[in-house]
Amino acid sequence: MTSFVVTALVAAGLMVTPSEPLPDAGVYAPQAEVTQARGACDRAVEQALEMTGGELLSVQPARNGKPICRVTVLVVKANGRPKKIRLRIPMDF
Repeated sequence: MTSFVVTALVAAGLMVTPSEPLPDAGVYAPQAEVTQARGACDRAVEQALEMTGGELLSVQPARNGKPICRVTVLVVKANGRPKKIRLRIPMDF
């Protein structure tokens, strides 16, 4: 009997939708900082793509003492299998 009640409650909970959309990460970060970091990583992305000749997967600004960009690139090897390469490039590179 309890398993039926629990199942019914879980099903009812899944059917309920929030009344407003859920906030994304941009809500919590000041827009000026997001734009500044994105602009600063543009050059790092260009450098990474020139060095590897691959396809951009992701880029994240980070700070470990000095501002850097973590760039992840997908490079297709000679045998046709892709390889994920992670680079850390300074923003002022």
